[in-house]
Amino acid sequence: MRKLKLLFPASSLLILVLLIPVFALSLRLTAHAAEEHGAPTIADAFAGEALDYVIGFWFFDNVAEARLSLEKGEKGEYIARLEAYTTGVIKGIADRRDVYVARLKLVDNGKRFLTQSFEKSVTMRGKTRRNLTVVDYKKRVVRWRSWGGGKEEKTGVSNIPPGIYCDDPLAAFYNLRAGVYGPIQEGKEFRMFTFPKGDRVPEIKVRVAGNAELQEKARKNKYSARSSSFYSPQHLAIATMGPELFASEGIDLFFNSSFIPVEAIARDVMLFGDVRGRLTGGTPFKAALQN
Repeated sequence: MRKLKLLFPASSLLILVLLIPVFALSLRLTAHAAEEHGAPTIADAFAGEALDYVIGFWFFDNVAEARLSLEKGEKGEYIARLEAYTTGVIKGIADRRDVYVARLKLVDNGKRFLTQSFEKSVTMRGKTRRNLTVVDYKKRVVRWRSWGGGKEEKTGVSNIPPGIYCDDPLAAFYNLRAGVYGPIQEGKEFRMFTFPKGDRVPEIKVRVAGNAELQEKARKNKYSARSSSFYSPQHLAIATMGPELFASEGIDLFFNSSFIPVEAIARDVMLFGDVRGRLTGGTPFKAALQN
């Protein structure tokens, strides 16, 4: 029974390994490519994109799969969706499906996504637990509600500090790739704010590594060449965060030449060691297709 309980956290790791790189993508190249190919808004650059990943840990190469996508909604908003589920042997022991949906609107003349709501649902053993976060910038508050899954309903309200945006992970993924948080430079560190919790606003720090560190990390991680240069790591960012967000020594984020995340490694996760997320396919963003 103890082994079974330990595997349930493993299934949720697949979400974290994907969401952390989501926060960490910075990407001047994407912003430049969007401009060069006539994309006047961030949505024009990324709408229709879908990225597929496989997750592994220990000697298991495929314990879960995930897809991240962005589409335009019926009411003019944009809907970012991350869906992940356990597979293979792990599914037989701990069948789980996680779905994250962010509803986004364009601001700053279409150059930035702003979160309107962020919904999470986790289904495990036939029970579904849901969480809905609604962001109200007029009143500068974040309201959340959790319910279902055989647990009591919970609600809460937190204030948004003056002068900041609180981005959900999926909004941050696209904002960073569009250069919203500034240009990328070796050694530069980015700080990104998440949803406030009480009187605190958790943040993630991302440091851009140089080529020597990239090569050393790739060698230590034994990154193997794949069939296409599209999957070859050309850039490295290293993310660190507080334990309330992720219990890891840090995340190594490898990007290809178009700054699409091709691999993420969460280092020294308790009970699981290094947890790996790897890009397997999908529909890359439009500017990358034209490069």
